[in-house]
Amino acid sequence: MTNNQRLVKAKFPDLDWSFNYPLAESSYFKLGGLAEIYYKVKDQLLLKKILVFCEQERIPWKIVGGLSNLVIADAGVSGLVLQIAVRDFQVLSDQEDAVVFRAATGIKTSQLVSKAVNLGGTGLEGFIGVPGTLGGAIYNNAHYLKALIGDYVESVVAFHVKHNKEIIFSREMCKFAYEHSVFQEDPQLVILAATFSLRKDQPDVIKEKLLQAQEHRQQTQPLHLPSSGCIFRNPPNTDELRQLFPQFAQREFIPAGFLIDQAGLKNQQVGAIVVSDKHAAFLVNMSEELQLPAKAQDVKKLIAQIQLAVKKQFKVELKEEIFYLGQD
Repeated sequence: MTNNQRLVKAKFPDLDWSFNYPLAESSYFKLGGLAEIYYKVKDQLLLKKILVFCEQERIPWKIVGGLSNLVIADAGVSGLVLQIAVRDFQVLSDQEDAVVFRAATGIKTSQLVSKAVNLGGTGLEGFIGVPGTLGGAIYNNAHYLKALIGDYVESVVAFHVKHNKEIIFSREMCKFAYEHSVFQEDPQLVILAATFSLRKDQPDVIKEKLLQAQEHRQQTQPLHLPSSGCIFRNPPNTDELRQLFPQFAQREFIPAGFLIDQAGLKNQQVGAIVVSDKHAAFLVNMSEELQLPAKAQDVKKLIAQIQLAVKKQFKVELKEEIFYLGQD
């Protein structure tokens, strides 16, 4: 037993800690090493106590939600990996033309959308297929086509670990932008809950939006294979790209998957990691089919190859949309 493991076991002897936990089993990408300490927390008060203790004892800690947008290091993760599974949901106001509700960030994003739809709220339908939990969606300001989840957020409650206090962030304070929120700027902030305000619409209109979103994902994404979703952010459009690809001339961003496809990189492979032939911004884990081990290092190598090829051909620097957990 490591010193960190002894410390948490002594402080919280009644908790069912998992030591040397295989994170790959829980991750969407199905790769990565062991967590020195892993715990799934279902109570916000306990969450705060654990985090404050780790900070005091200098035990490294990382927060995860659905483990959907992560590449986990082959060497694993030292310290504590704390998975938030607090899923409280409360309707604050239900009027004829609008609904306001608050959800804890351990709720699955798809479940949040279903609850909003059942209340007659519209706006979140496109996020029905977003994997993971609300916490990750807020942290990264998840997007579906042109819609950003932050557009529908009224406020966010976060816990600042070092200061041991809750902070309420208005939508403006959240600094929502494409693939960005203020919570990426301070690693001491842990998102606890978010309040949404949605206008209402007719049930048949909402149902049609849901179906369109689900069909779009099924047609364009390799949902049958392990992956971390889109690996790359869509880069800003340029005059040169507008001349090369006039079909995107009016767009602020150009699809990263399109550029990767145009660079001839579909089915590019490093080990068991392959550029999807269905959506080139997706890297898929083909370990079962290829009978090869899936490695985070191979993901990084393939990402580097893609970035180099796209930069060479189109003078565009692709930036990752995913996050890395642990260090090799």
